[in-house]
Amino acid sequence: MPEQILTEEILIDKLHDFFREKPFILFGTGMSCALDNRFGMNALKNELMSELPRYKLTTEQQKEWQSVVSSLGARKDLENALNAVTEHELLKIITTVTARFIVKLDKNYAYEIADNKRQWPAINLLKRIYDTLSENNSVLHILTPNYDMLFEYTCDYAGLVYTDGFWGGVEKHRDWKSIEQAMREPQRISYGTKLKTIHKTKRHIRLYKVHGSLNYFFHHHHVIRNDTWIWEPPEYVERIMITPGLSKYQRLQEYRKELLQSADSAIERESRFLFIGYGFNDIHLETYIKHKLIEQSCHGLIVTRDFNTRMDSLLSEADNLWLVCKTENDSGTRIYNKHYPDYFLLKGKNIWDIKEFEAYIFGG
Repeated sequence: MPEQILTEEILIDKLHDFFREKPFILFGTGMSCALDNRFGMNALKNELMSELPRYKLTTEQQKEWQSVVSSLGARKDLENALNAVTEHELLKIITTVTARFIVKLDKNYAYEIADNKRQWPAINLLKRIYDTLSENNSVLHILTPNYDMLFEYTCDYAGLVYTDGFWGGVEKHRDWKSIEQAMREPQRISYGTKLKTIHKTKRHIRLYKVHGSLNYFFHHHHVIRNDTWIWEPPEYVERIMITPGLSKYQRLQEYRKELLQSADSAIERESRFLFIGYGFNDIHLETYIKHKLIEQSCHGLIVTRDFNTRMDSLLSEADNLWLVCKTENDSGTRIYNKHYPDYFLLKGKNIWDIKEFEAYIFGG
């Protein structure tokens, strides 16, 4: 049964309570779109519609692409429209066009973030959580389906230590064991009259880019990371970017060990989840997330601009899930938790914007 009416005082207290423990963070396209809407699906749709006709497609490819066009014309979203694409070479063309489009944006913001002319929207909240990491709980786990490098540029500028699990020189390979060793630092501890050296894991972020990244490639039969190839990769490598559509789940299996295995394990160990600008569009991830939020009653908080039916389903089934999103008439923010009888409305306050959320909750 619903509890008492939700008030602003109760809301702030509940949200403060959520952040008393470190959450596993999942951020989505909304975090990139907050900097530039062209990172969103609508802009990508327009780019694909413009660029695909320039390619000489086979009869089979033309048939699949025309099915996509028809679905988009019937107002299906890009994610569902691309379900029609299964032909391997057409998938590669779509990945190439997608990458070229995102690269143009990524390059601009790489320089602006490095020069402190732009900030990743969640940087203040991220730093606040990062600074609370302790010696005994020193790793912050973060997952994103985004391909762009905005988060990485932000961490570099802000001096936040992070790793995506790749280790080596110019061409890096996934090697979590080497990362774990590199993240351990010696400390001298006094035991009576003696000093003993112990090694503890230093504070850092573990980033899981489960749909690939602009700097992930398939080379010599392995998934590798090469930052020098981000903007102009050689022709003999294939980008690892799992594009929207049902076929991505088939491709996902090919790179499961590299992209998903560590993320799955990290999710299983966590009990608190923060979703920022995340639309719940990934069937594979939602299987794990639903299990944690519904079956294990883990605590969750969604902070996003736009509400959708997938969130509605989760909110009705999960015992400890909060939603913060914009109102339907864009006049403020609405907040919901199933233990209260109705949405709580904050008129004139856009705390669904993660920058305003951090300032509202913590006064930062």
